[in-house]
Amino acid sequence: MGAQAVAIRISGDESAFWGCGFFGAQDTLHDDKGRHYFRDCYIQGSIDFIFGNARSFYENCQLISIANPVTPGAKVINGAVTAHGRASKDDNTGFVFVYCSVGGNGRIWLGRAWRPFSRVVFAYTTMSDIIAPEGWNDFNDPARDPNIFYGEYNCTGAGANMTMRAPYVQRLNDTLISYFLNMSFIDAQQWLQSYNN
Repeated sequence: MGAQAVAIRISGDESAFWGCGFFGAQDTLHDDKGRHYFRDCYIQGSIDFIFGNARSFYENCQLISIANPVTPGAKVINGAVTAHGRASKDDNTGFVFVYCSVGGNGRIWLGRAWRPFSRVVFAYTTMSDIIAPEGWNDFNDPARDPNIFYGEYNCTGAGANMTMRAPYVQRLNDTLISYFLNMSFIDAQQWLQSYNN
């Protein structure tokens, strides 16, 4: 209860989930490896509740933190949505969240750099005020800052204010986001049936 336990591990390539719920606390969804698509899913957790080194596209998903509530104004961080495990610049992996929402309890980061080339993008996502102003964490290893890729694009809500974001966070423009907004990021045209219908 409230501790580390994987609810599901996805290691198969070309896997898709529609309208599924993933419930846990720490390390809920082990998005391990392969190309994956999530649509209209509910994903709940507290610390690194979506983690792994897959290349995944999350569309219209609810990301709900169950981290312990914090006193207003407190600086404590008690959760993180993602911990992506990209270990090399040659790995074509990453998590992309489009038209999602982030809410719940606690004071959390959007992600932390589990591995030195961690890559996560949020676009058109609604973020509540539970997001810490810096938004992201380099796993307390500044040597990772030049290599991690954390980007945000046209997000809304109290947690989407980028004025105090960590210096390595990218404010993506129309050109940079185009690669991540297209489901060709996961080669969907080759295998995702609904993509071709």
